[in-house]
Amino acid sequence: GLAHRGKLDNNDELIKFASSLEKVCVETVESGKMTKDLALLVFRDDMVSSNYLTTEQFFKELKNNLEKKIKGV
Repeated sequence: GLAHRGKLDNNDELIKFASSLEKVCVETVESGKMTKDLALLVFRDDMVSSNYLTTEQFFKELKNNLEKKIKGV
């Protein structure tokens, strides 16, 4: 939605931000940090309890990773 809004408004900064956010979301999940709904799809049922974050923890992880990406770390 953000990328499309950026295209409609010809806002390159918003498009770049949306792209970075999308990449951070994918990279975070691929690193094994995800919410229970995604963990259920990835891990066996008996392993799920130790392999997921709460929504708040997941958002904090995304925030930290996005800040690193924006800063170029």
